[in-house]
Amino acid sequence: MKILLAGGGSSHEREVSLNSTAAMERALQELAYTYTHVNLDSELDVVAAWDDSFDIILLGFHGRAGEDGLLQSMLDAHQIPYSGASAADSMRAFSKDASKRLFTTHGVPTADWELLLHDPGGDLPQTQLEFPYVIKPDNEGSTIGLSVCETTADLVNARQVSGPFSRLIFEKFIPGRELTVGVLGDQVFPVVEIFPGHDLYDYESKYTKGMSRYECPAQLDETLTEQIQTLAIQAMQAVGVQVYGRVDFRLDPDGHPWCLEINTLPGMTETSLLPMGAEAHGLSFPELIDEILKQSLKKYS
Repeated sequence: MKILLAGGGSSHEREVSLNSTAAMERALQELAYTYTHVNLDSELDVVAAWDDSFDIILLGFHGRAGEDGLLQSMLDAHQIPYSGASAADSMRAFSKDASKRLFTTHGVPTADWELLLHDPGGDLPQTQLEFPYVIKPDNEGSTIGLSVCETTADLVNARQVSGPFSRLIFEKFIPGRELTVGVLGDQVFPVVEIFPGHDLYDYESKYTKGMSRYECPAQLDETLTEQIQTLAIQAMQAVGVQVYGRVDFRLDPDGHPWCLEINTLPGMTETSLLPMGAEAHGLSFPELIDEILKQSLKKYS
């Protein structure tokens, strides 16, 4: 198998992508695959890097353009095989409103929300939700643009943080524990619990070394663990996400899990959450990458 490993891109998550693809390259070396590694300024430039000597593109992009279905649509148009979810599934998962609508239709519990359009730079739109609630862009990753509002005073900061985005999700704040579950094909990984440095697992908590800590498997009873793992699979099926993904949850003080979103191209360094769950499941990082490649190619057989 000859692989084109592609990362970088134009999104807010470019640096995260560069870290992911560096780790993925080390895995490809350990697997002894033939590969070419490209770090691109634009996700769509990957088409120009492709030639028919490759078997598949291993996508290491994160965020807009790489994860929202745009790149996948372009690759489909050129009949180029790639790893992970399809274009339509990526688009549905990347839109928090679209995915939450599908969660609701398929019985996956998710917090009440509103999608409100917004003129960037102007006053925030009015929501019908009562405090506390979370404001976040409908179509960004890595908690970029996320604000927690407990009182009207918090709206001043929210306008600065969330205001630059035109499609905003206002979502009921769920207090409690931060959990995530990796899914690979028909395998579901142990639950990871996140202990963030801030009240929510925001961008700084994710990417500042030592700010957050993690526990895998999470300290949950067997029944609750199985419930959350089952909901992760149901969420993937509801949105139609193929091959692999990471499903994020909040667990409220009464022990009820609430699904937040699906990440179709989650972080892939050796210390990222999906690989952490895979390792607890018995899959080393190179074995995880190998399985992603093999299961992705099955989409085209």
